[in-house]
Amino acid sequence: MIPRVMIITGFKKSGKTSLIEDLIAALKKRGHKVGVIKHTLRAHSLDTPGKDTWRYKKAGACVSALLTPTESGIFLDHSLQLGDTIAFLRSCDIVLLEGFKELEIAPRIIVAQEADDIVKLRNGLEVAVIRKFRSGNLEDPQVPVLDSSALNELADIVETKAMPLLAGRDCGKCGYSSCKDLAKAVLVGDADATRCVNMSSEEVRVFLDGAQLDINPFVGSVIRNVIMGVLSALKGVGNQETVEVQFNVERAPSKEGEKP
Repeated sequence: MIPRVMIITGFKKSGKTSLIEDLIAALKKRGHKVGVIKHTLRAHSLDTPGKDTWRYKKAGACVSALLTPTESGIFLDHSLQLGDTIAFLRSCDIVLLEGFKELEIAPRIIVAQEADDIVKLRNGLEVAVIRKFRSGNLEDPQVPVLDSSALNELADIVETKAMPLLAGRDCGKCGYSSCKDLAKAVLVGDADATRCVNMSSEEVRVFLDGAQLDINPFVGSVIRNVIMGVLSALKGVGNQETVEVQFNVERAPSKEGEKP
């Protein structure tokens, strides 16, 4: 399953974390599994100096992990791309992204302390504004303006507007000039995120000689439907949770003088 994402962005001490805490609880009550990824520009160690996992990394381990009966922690010696990080959270239905002001491939909720914050943080992908100020001219943001206590309305917006994270490659193969334009089209219902050919399918995985092939959700659904259509015609095939298909590719014998 590919989680759907929603950015919660605002300037420092705008109340993003408190809002996300409340939103997690509201979405959980609706049956959603919610993950959170926080972005910071400050470089610092996430591990605790002197602890065993910290010592393992200092000794040269590229990864150290801590497993307890209730929690798990993995510490890497390098930063991950956002898409790779979301892959770790594929058990979630929705992933909230805190910060990410410059990201233009996902919808966002703006937390504004001042009216000018909306102008500074607007990029055309905003789906709501949380207003934390009482005075000041509010330029029409053309999206719902809510109080931070309006959690039901905000949860409705997240449920309807959150989308899978686009690849961000601006390849144009989806028919739009940029991933941002595709995201805008998805938000207004003119397109589906599966048009992103660089988005990997989590439901269908194809391996060629042991190497996983990148296929987007649309192609993955085609492969799945074709295979399941064939299997449904076979006797003795019941309702299965997973299907594995493996075969060898027969290569035509090389012609005389050609390299094999």
